[in-house]
Amino acid sequence: MKKIFGGIKMTWPVLILFAVISGLITGLIALLVPDGSSFRQIAVTFEAWILLAILVVVNCEKPLDAACKTFVYFLISQPLVYLVQVPFNSMGFGLFRYYYPYWFYWTLATFPGGFIAWFIKRDDILGSLILSVALIGLVFLGSDYLKTLLSEPPKFLVSTLFCFGTVPLLIVAVLHKRNPRLIASGIAVLALAFCLFLQFRNGTGRNYEMNIGLDWEKYPITEEWTAALEDPENGTVSLTPGEDVISPMCRVMIKDINRPAGIILTDPEGNTYRIPLQIKKNGSSIEVSY
Repeated sequence: MKKIFGGIKMTWPVLILFAVISGLITGLIALLVPDGSSFRQIAVTFEAWILLAILVVVNCEKPLDAACKTFVYFLISQPLVYLVQVPFNSMGFGLFRYYYPYWFYWTLATFPGGFIAWFIKRDDILGSLILSVALIGLVFLGSDYLKTLLSEPPKFLVSTLFCFGTVPLLIVAVLHKRNPRLIASGIAVLALAFCLFLQFRNGTGRNYEMNIGLDWEKYPITEEWTAALEDPENGTVSLTPGEDVISPMCRVMIKDINRPAGIILTDPEGNTYRIPLQIKKNGSSIEVSY
């Protein structure tokens, strides 16, 4: 454990190789592993990338070194995740243009994040507080997976175990003194209690999220268009305008698939367009038609 968390000489060739391998493997997982499974989540959410980023940081010699190498790690790995999928996806390069910008913003944040995160190596109170930011993120993700696991077992069992298991792993592997470990552990426990309260205060039901492609000729969506659900209390909807070969997209979050789930689009002139959604559950997944 000491070798992995601080005993690797993170030279630039090692860093670049690590980034390429991470991006290629994640891209292949996104291609080959069904959506909605634990092993697919590395291509969707943050938990694995939090651990990988910390591995880069703790093996760097100085804060600026950690900032630069964390930034370059994500600058290489994240585009590869989508570029690997481009030849096999119907969206073509549009897949990269639609999904990568979200990760690019996070990539920019890794430069100051990597600089600050390096101080977890001090193994003191400050280090425990900085590490706790990552622990809180893992606890939040884990509690979300746990909610789904309890409502649709055994879905996201591995993801739940990974998130909650990584928390004590990082506390033990990164921090070696008693007080920093106690502080980080206490913060993680408080975060867990708070996240579980938020997740389960309205029961153990889950939210369903889906991306819906729209016909550009029928719905020439721009930044001025707005969208809402017919039943606003049943979820949220957001729009991504179309551009060139990319179709406009609706990202919908539904709380209850048995309640009305139609989408109301409004153009800049005030004209409205109704898109009725037909949603039905199929095992652990949902099928959407409109």
